[in-house]
Amino acid sequence: MRPQWLVWIGFTYIVGQMMCIILEGAWIGDPEQSFINAMTGFTAHQYTDSLIGNIGITIANVVTGLVGFFTYGVPRLLLWDYSFLESGGAWMKWFLLYPINLGTVFGLILTFKR
Repeated sequence: MRPQWLVWIGFTYIVGQMMCIILEGAWIGDPEQSFINAMTGFTAHQYTDSLIGNIGITIANVVTGLVGFFTYGVPRLLLWDYSFLESGGAWMKWFLLYPINLGTVFGLILTFKR
């Protein structure tokens, strides 16, 4: 697989995911939630004035961010789990988005296999 094809597939996948998040309203119009938080389901804990407390909160933020990414973010990204794609857009998931997803995952597997 040529590197240009892999980059194109990855770019198409990322742009498609950003468009889905924007159309669902989870990114634009919700000021307290950023793009990464919308993708991973991550919510940050508030920091305090204590150094030890801030270290613990930082560890908790990193752990919950990783857990949220692998339990919420990755399945949502791979299954295109967005509300507007459920009824009228279901055909688009099957005939356009899932093949893009399959090509992206297959290309990444081949790249890291080398």
